[in-house]
Amino acid sequence: MISGKPTCLIEIEGSSLLEIQIDTLYSCGIDDITVVRGYHSEQINIPGIKYYDNTEYENTNVLHSLFCAEDEMNDDVLILYGDILFDQKTIKRILEAKKDISIGVMMNLDDCFRHKNKIDYKSMEMLSFDGENRVNRIGKNLELGDENHGLFTGIIKCSYHGVEILKKNYDRVKNISESDAYLNSYKLKKAWVTDLLDEMSRLGIPLHCVMIERGWLEINTEEDYKRAITDTDFVRRLVKIKTDWASRAKTYDKIDWVNRDETLNAMVNFAGNLNDKNVLDLGTGTGKVLKTLKQHSPNGNYYGVDVSKEMMDKIDESYGFNLYVSKIENLDNFKEDFFDAVTARMVLHHAEDLDKALAEIYRILKPDGKFIICEGNPPDRYCVSFYEEMFKFKEDRNTFLLDDITNLMINHNFYNITSKTIVLSGMSLNNWLDNAGVPFRNIDIIRKMHYEADLLVKKAYNMKIVDDDILMNWKFSVVSGTKTV
Repeated sequence: MISGKPTCLIEIEGSSLLEIQIDTLYSCGIDDITVVRGYHSEQINIPGIKYYDNTEYENTNVLHSLFCAEDEMNDDVLILYGDILFDQKTIKRILEAKKDISIGVMMNLDDCFRHKNKIDYKSMEMLSFDGENRVNRIGKNLELGDENHGLFTGIIKCSYHGVEILKKNYDRVKNISESDAYLNSYKLKKAWVTDLLDEMSRLGIPLHCVMIERGWLEINTEEDYKRAITDTDFVRRLVKIKTDWASRAKTYDKIDWVNRDETLNAMVNFAGNLNDKNVLDLGTGTGKVLKTLKQHSPNGNYYGVDVSKEMMDKIDESYGFNLYVSKIENLDNFKEDFFDAVTARMVLHHAEDLDKALAEIYRILKPDGKFIICEGNPPDRYCVSFYEEMFKFKEDRNTFLLDDITNLMINHNFYNITSKTIVLSGMSLNNWLDNAGVPFRNIDIIRKMHYEADLLVKKAYNMKIVDDDILMNWKFSVVSGTKTV
């Protein structure tokens, strides 16, 4: 527990520790996942996961929590502590182990503890091992001496036979009322997993080490958490909340709203005749807006900007568009007062700095040049919180109602502001999610949020369940403003 919440729910780069763990496991081909909940169990509710509750969590320890899910321990099992980060390589290395009981051991202790001013090894779950990587002792308060030693990572892989060995030893201890040397039933509830493993090792049961040099991080204290949020190179390899544009480029043109004419036609109508004029499309993606504008004004000079080269690579070179890879906040490639029109369909919500982006757009527009925005909106103000919470699982996003877009124009000195609201009916949730380019764990969460939305949200979106899909109405605003002379 850190800062009054279950440790597995602390946020790192917008994702909870548990979400990061689950995404990493899924990326390794592991999708049968069980979580044992304790403190504030009601807060832990990621869809698609099996749950068991340790209702005695205040008076028990990790070993008792593990065996709350004993019914799931009926095949090869990967056991993980809930307060650790790990990458794919670490998990795959453990999965490749052939022994019945394999234990992840962190060897690079200098790197592991470089953020700590003082290291108390006796308070940690350490282990010693022989020349064949077989565990001698494991647990806390070990006298390590000159033996080979490392830190237990909270990762154990058991074969089916290994699981049976683990369960039989747990059951054996449950039936021992007193013991001076080993565990007994009285001590069991307060025992660590390593207490049972240590007893098994001393009884001669082989436990084997899997050496890990990097790709692992424990988050057990505020100090550990601060390290996690600053070790961005490691963490960002794990966090996969935001849209993967390289992946999305492959399926973007399959998204229903992308191909609907209503918003495109409204933008064309606001733009007017663009023949012999310079036109820039921001966030041009696969070129839907540029292609539509060129179809209506074939003799215009068309430019496009997008952060994703993979998206723009989908545009046939025969169109003759001038394409640049860039953020919309950085338009240094273009001269002041150069464009007669700038369009931005479904891109301003990605802006990292809206004021800077609008200032750049204003700079490159000619006096009396038009800026035309198309953005998706929550259906009403009540739905804003649902909309914002849902999009956390897709991308960092600015949320706009029509008034917000209008005020954005006004505050950046555009005039003659006109707008049109467009509602696209019968939009498929599955179509959007299947082509969204986000991790499928997040897709499950977004889908569940729609099915469990309150009645006012469902009514505002006009949600209708059809087979295994939800059809709904999506609102868009198209707003045009003119640069002052």
